[in-house]
Amino acid sequence: MKKLPFILLFVIILAMAAATIVEKFFGTQTALTSVYHSWWFVALWGACAAIAIYDFSFRFSSRFTIYDLRSKYGKIVNCKWLNSTFLVHLALIIILAGAFTSFLTSKRGFVHIRQGEILNYFLIENKNGETERENLPFNVKLLMFSQTPLTAENIDGRGVARNAPTTPQKKGDFFSYLQIDGEVCCVYLNHIYKHKGYRFYQYEFDSDEMGVTLLINRDPYGIAVTYAGYLLLLISALLLLWQKLKWRKFLYIAAPTAAVWFFISQIKPMTPVLRSPMLAAHVSVIMVSYVLLLLIAVLSAVYLFNLRFTIYDLRLNNPQIVNRKSKIVNLNSKLYTLNSILLYPAVFLLAIGIFIGAVWANISWGRYWGWDSKETWALITLLVYAVPFHKKTFPKFQNPIFLHKYLLIAFLCVLMTFLGVSFILGGMHSYL
Repeated sequence: MKKLPFILLFVIILAMAAATIVEKFFGTQTALTSVYHSWWFVALWGACAAIAIYDFSFRFSSRFTIYDLRSKYGKIVNCKWLNSTFLVHLALIIILAGAFTSFLTSKRGFVHIRQGEILNYFLIENKNGETERENLPFNVKLLMFSQTPLTAENIDGRGVARNAPTTPQKKGDFFSYLQIDGEVCCVYLNHIYKHKGYRFYQYEFDSDEMGVTLLINRDPYGIAVTYAGYLLLLISALLLLWQKLKWRKFLYIAAPTAAVWFFISQIKPMTPVLRSPMLAAHVSVIMVSYVLLLLIAVLSAVYLFNLRFTIYDLRLNNPQIVNRKSKIVNLNSKLYTLNSILLYPAVFLLAIGIFIGAVWANISWGRYWGWDSKETWALITLLVYAVPFHKKTFPKFQNPIFLHKYLLIAFLCVLMTFLGVSFILGGMHSYL
């Protein structure tokens, strides 16, 4: 039972990797319908989560104890299972529950509207890839589109728009001034407008600047559940890192992350969608994680290279050889300890970076996960590197040689995520 969730997870990883190749050759819609949105893929995630919940709750509930602290407070319940490891797994389950809720209950589509036009519907794609109308419980009218914010002007004589920027913005942020249910509002990149559970996002505009395409999303339950999972994951990950690294090692990781964060925050990107404080947070955390995973791979290679000096039958009567062998064994022991420690910040920073990107995507495009190739391979990398933490389930990871071979091979996932997507698969996050 312990290994069954990991077997399912291995199948999911293979399916996701195959789906990125399917998307490359047959298009995004084919990958979505045949893999990502298929019943069997959802069932795999559900089965993996259900079995993990059962196994995890059974093992940790057996550790629940009640003891008397013999203090003035009397009997106190001590929940030994309520630790950072439990909270991390609980957060992941909540995130999956939120994603499944969004999958079942959310509606996401778009609407193209010209200046002065009034609409009460938007278009969504059905399972066959065809568009169909979805009625809105209110009317939407486009009053004006501008690439320059109109913060202090009246729009069509109806007053200053709600949600309009209060600070100077750069040209190119694409401001759509709408009248929704009789109320004037403004929608622009990275700034959504919410009304009666519907969220409006700026997407495209016509070449004559007299019409716009807006993304419309209604997800009444899934977003709240998913965000709760993100918050719990952040808290539990920081708590776990503090417990594993202690305060000094924790600062060794936090300081360079903050430095990279500050450096990236000073960059002023030209693309409007990148003009967000989420850019510095997302990129800095991901980059530090990749650097740590690169360091782990290098140290693993050094460890395995050093083995060649210890596996041979050395002449024990030679003091110099014995001394050299002892030094190599001591060095490898330190490398094993260092890699075991570095694995925690590397994996959890990657997880935090992925979910910061998910929140940013939800703010910009109305969905926190779109199965882009970069997103998918980042998730694959996270899952692959998370496996060595489960040494009780897989005792082989207690063998330093096997662990370092695994970590060296796992770095191929990082290379695929960072370089392979750009040079081979392409997609929204391609840098070429």
